[in-house]
Amino acid sequence: RQAIRLDGRLDDDAWRAARWISDFVQKEPNEGAEPTERTEVAFLYNDEALYVGVRAYSNDPATIQAPLSRRDNTVQAEHLWISLDTHLDRRTAYSFGVTASGVRMDFYHPTDNEFNIDTRFDPVWEAKAVVDSLGWTAEMRIPFSQLRFTARERQVWGLNIDRWVPSRREDIFWIPVPKNETGWS
Repeated sequence: RQAIRLDGRLDDDAWRAARWISDFVQKEPNEGAEPTERTEVAFLYNDEALYVGVRAYSNDPATIQAPLSRRDNTVQAEHLWISLDTHLDRRTAYSFGVTASGVRMDFYHPTDNEFNIDTRFDPVWEAKAVVDSLGWTAEMRIPFSQLRFTARERQVWGLNIDRWVPSRREDIFWIPVPKNETGWS
């Protein structure tokens, strides 16, 4: 496996060979609609860590809200986060996110509820982001030592991805949970 230089740019050879996810759906404001902006996410890993690559397109990069803030205080910033159900129990999840300015956020979902989060979860991990002429890109490195999961030869985890675009009040998901249903993991 090729090395990834964690700088927020997706110019490493490993990202060129990665499989990218781009089939996202709006949850807000128009549930089920196609997103206004394209989003692409890829995952790579080695023996030590999970790597996440993000390409968040913007028709007008000048409108990207990317204020600097403290960790976990990202509500006013455009951001993307992933949630990992590492036990595949469909009840709990670890979430990691990054804003367009590189501010990190992380929390734990102790129940199967999108809004029930424990912000005291503060693992040691890295993220970098860069705003460019197409929107913004980010890279995350999440060490496996910061997660709890069952030791098995073959790992199967649950996954969800969310991008928040505050300038449009648009929330897009890879797997949206309908507004009239409960559940998360």
